[in-house]
Amino acid sequence: MTILTNKSDGSSFHAINTNRSWAQLERAAGWVYSSFLWRTLPPSVKDAMRELMDRMLAPCVSRRLSSQKKFQQSIEDARASASLSIIVPVHDAPEVTKRCLLSLQKYAPKAEIILVDDASKLEETKTILEDFSHCTGWMLIRHMKPLGHSAACGAGASLATRPYICFLNSDTVVTPWCWRPITEAFEDDPNVGVSGPSTSYSGTQQTMPLAKLTRYYLNNSQIYEYARRMLAEPSNTILIDLPWVSGFALFIRRRLWGQIGGFDHSLPDYGNEVELCRRVLAAGYRAVWVRNSYIHHLGGVSYSKTIGAKFIWARTLGAKEYIE
Repeated sequence: MTILTNKSDGSSFHAINTNRSWAQLERAAGWVYSSFLWRTLPPSVKDAMRELMDRMLAPCVSRRLSSQKKFQQSIEDARASASLSIIVPVHDAPEVTKRCLLSLQKYAPKAEIILVDDASKLEETKTILEDFSHCTGWMLIRHMKPLGHSAACGAGASLATRPYICFLNSDTVVTPWCWRPITEAFEDDPNVGVSGPSTSYSGTQQTMPLAKLTRYYLNNSQIYEYARRMLAEPSNTILIDLPWVSGFALFIRRRLWGQIGGFDHSLPDYGNEVELCRRVLAAGYRAVWVRNSYIHHLGGVSYSKTIGAKFIWARTLGAKEYIE
């Protein structure tokens, strides 16, 4: 069993490859989704197999992560959030939105946070946003008509004042250690224009297989434990260049955002990050995956009226309450 020390706060914790079992599970999950056999299966068969794997493996894997452990953010990690303007576009999905905002309130203490209510219809959503804005001092923008994700992000960015902007989906959970690797990537290399963390659900290599398998099951404590184990995972490459970075948590230099004109408003919800990254690369900047940063993403349950059938199904099967 390997015990590592976290340099930021001196505490000890188990590495992700303790007795090699966790690393083996991660590799096995990755192999399934990348194998030739998997790629050749019809979509309907893949969907059925994914559901079966979720039912069989996700509860088992989630039990390997502590569900009640408390985590303290170091001064350095808290300070790293000070250079960020975090913009959260919201269109209903009140339950996951509240979970996202609670994680920001706890682990982004120095960030400039801008909430953009893109004409939510549910009174519960409106109340949540008003309450957070009132008690935290976060800015709140309201649209009377839904303008779409691109326009909502643009509205928030117009008020941003920090060096780096983060466009954060409302179905995410931020972790205590996610900000510093991202800001260091920008500060260490002026050619890094866009960056994004590892996650549980994306359309790129940023997805961690085990996190994807368990993403509806984990409570916040288990998410933080997974993220912390990732910090201990040996890796020679921290920054990995990608053709585009997933939009669930997209970080960009504020000056570059203004220089290239932001998202294309003709792409209101999906695909806007792909088009943006093409222009970033064309301008001579890098788009990178910061592998040792982790933000949890449920996927497919933000910018909607409900929290998603799969999320309800996972909770019904016995997933533990996700708020610490």
